Amino acid sequence: MAAVWWLAWAYFVPIVRAFCPSGCSCDDTLPSAQCVGVGLNLVPILFNPSLRRLDLAHNAIRSLEEGLVFLSQLQELDLSHNMLANMGTGNFEEQKSLEKLSVAHNNVSVLLPGTFSGLAALTVLDLSHNSLDDVPGGVLDELLHLTVLRLSHNRLFFLTQHAFRGPRALRVLDLCDNFFRHVPTEPLQVAPTLQTLHLCRNRLMHLGPFAFPSQALTVLSLNVNNIDRIDQAAFLSSQSLQSLSLSGNSLDEVPTHSLAFLPALEFLSLTRNMIREVKAGAFRAQGCLTTLEVSRNPHLEVMSSEALSGCARLRVLTLSHNPLLKHLPTGLFTSLENLHTLDLRANCLESLAEAEVPWSSLQRLDLRDNPLVCNCSLGWLARLVRSANASITSPDLQCAAPDELKGLYLSRLAPREQLCGEGVVAVVAMVAAAAASCVLFFTLTLLLYRHWGRRQRRKLGSGRWQADPAPPWTPLARPHPQPQQPPSVAGPPPAPVHPSPPAAASRSSHHNHHNNHTTKPCSGVDV
Repeated sequence: MAAVWWLAWAYFVPIVRAFCPSGCSCDDTLPSAQCVGVGLNLVPILFNPSLRRLDLAHNAIRSLEEGLVFLSQLQELDLSHNMLANMGTGNFEEQKSLEKLSVAHNNVSVLLPGTFSGLAALTVLDLSHNSLDDVPGGVLDELLHLTVLRLSHNRLFFLTQHAFRGPRALRVLDLCDNFFRHVPTEPLQVAPTLQTLHLCRNRLMHLGPFAFPSQALTVLSLNVNNIDRIDQAAFLSSQSLQSLSLSGNSLDEVPTHSLAFLPALEFLSLTRNMIREVKAGAFRAQGCLTTLEVSRNPHLEVMSSEALSGCARLRVLTLSHNPLLKHLPTGLFTSLENLHTLDLRANCLESLAEAEVPWSSLQRLDLRDNPLVCNCSLGWLARLVRSANASITSPDLQCAAPDELKGLYLSRLAPREQLCGEGVVAVVAMVAAAAASCVLFFTLTLLLYRHWGRRQRRKLGSGRWQADPAPPWTPLARPHPQPQQPPSVAGPPPAPVHPSPPAAASRSSHHNHHNNHTTKPCSGVDV
């Protein structure tokens, strides 16, 4: 049968070079062909045999039987979004130059021995979005130069110990969206060159000691699992790790002791966990950390002022969507001399002190969707959002309180309304009025007291009345004044009648009567 195909190819060579199946787009200069979504149910055989790239995606191809026999110079082949249940055996034996093969989004449920026979040059293999529940040992043995293997969105829950024995330079392995309950540590031991491992959206619950044996590992994605415990030695063999995503798990605290073995870590995500508190020194070993995400933790209430100590190189901090986080402690950002972006969106913050902002390095600040109380303490923020030439960019912000400013944007408030406006002035005026009233009251009281004392002394000096036992504002019966005769012009007024006064008393009376011509009378008359 193979001889018949060779004879047919030799006979039709002049024709084939110019042939392009209906609905396909061919380019003989590369040469390449695209037959995307044209309803093919098998691989056309009359392509230009010099094709380097062939795209057969989004068709209804169910079998590869002898369909690629003439395309020995292919370097890239896309068979994604077809209806393949398996790839047969030996169908790629002529593709010794093939480097990239995609069989994603098919119905492949089994990998037969010899499926990839002949693909000695293959570097990228995409088997994602299929129905595989196993990768038999030895099926990848001939893929010696494979560097990228994508097995996401399958039904894998277990891998044999020698599943990755063949590839000697495997660097990227994607196992996301499968059913793993434990990290496949043993199969990973035969992949010492592995640099990137994706285990997102599985069913992992616990990371045991030495879970990731590759010392070359730099990127590890464990997001959206059920991880609630991480052994202290889980990352002991992966101390070169630079990126770690633990988002979407069930951690109730920062795994500080486990992170202590990751001094080279540059990116860390703890988003969507159950963390309640970030304690002092939580990231003390992460001196190289540049990006930290601690967002969407519904129980996070407390941040220690020393929580970020040791993160001197941090440039991007995302601390957003934590609905119970009402306060940021003084000094939290003090050590972040290189902070470039600070995202505090959608927390429960009512204010942020100007002194807490790392002005020397910060270029972007986001405080949107917080219940901000617009008062004097946010004056600096109002100036920031209104300024077009500020060194820090910040989206406009809405006030949540007081009621008269609720819903208004800081940048649109009139100067007399915003922050330290009429409300504050009214309070200050009321306080000033109260203070003035107090001063006036005490002043009048003092004047009345002094007047009362002077009056009492005058009464005692006249020798006529006894001192009043009560101050002047106490109502007392006033004595009836004695009628006085108007002074005579011809001579001195007659002396008052006293019962047989002695001579000295008569002289004293005459002296006092003389003084009455120059001073106001106080005898018997209230002033």
